[in-house]
Amino acid sequence: MKIEYDRIMYKLRKGGKMAILKKILIGIGALIVLFVVVFGIYLLIHVQDVAEPLEVGSPDMNKKVLIATQGSKYKNLMVDTLIARLKAEDIYISVIDISNLSEINQEDWDAEIIIHTTEGWKVPEPVKEFLDRIEKPDVVMLLITSGNGEWKPEDCKVDILTSASKVADISEKANSIEEKVNSLFEE
Repeated sequence: MKIEYDRIMYKLRKGGKMAILKKILIGIGALIVLFVVVFGIYLLIHVQDVAEPLEVGSPDMNKKVLIATQGSKYKNLMVDTLIARLKAEDIYISVIDISNLSEINQEDWDAEIIIHTTEGWKVPEPVKEFLDRIEKPDVVMLLITSGNGEWKPEDCKVDILTSASKVADISEKANSIEEKVNSLFEE
């Protein structure tokens, strides 16, 4: 009888360890699934839309401004604000998505404004490729959005503004961009 009791107790103790291990593994698996779901939701919320192309004015105008951007509520409002301010000054404005920067000849533009978000603490590839080939960095201005609004790329030879995509900051950032554009036309 004692031997049978010892055998049952041994199986219970062994089974108890397996039950604890099983619970731990289930808990770890649940945390991994939760992380993947939360990360997926984050990506869906922060994914950038493709900006719709837009032209204001005539390409025959003497002053020409390119705005390359991504689509988001903040960036769309920023573009609308810049257009409203600049179109009053007889300026041709072309808005494109940043994915089309490879088609841009810098010589065609008096000012180039690029509005984009960071992607893994990096400049999006189309923007990086454009910046690598420009010959006139003084006519380019970047407005970079990031979580805290402070991230800037290292060794960048153009003017950079940063933002946390707060709508309340649009007027201030638009003022800075407008001043830069106007200074380029005064030269």
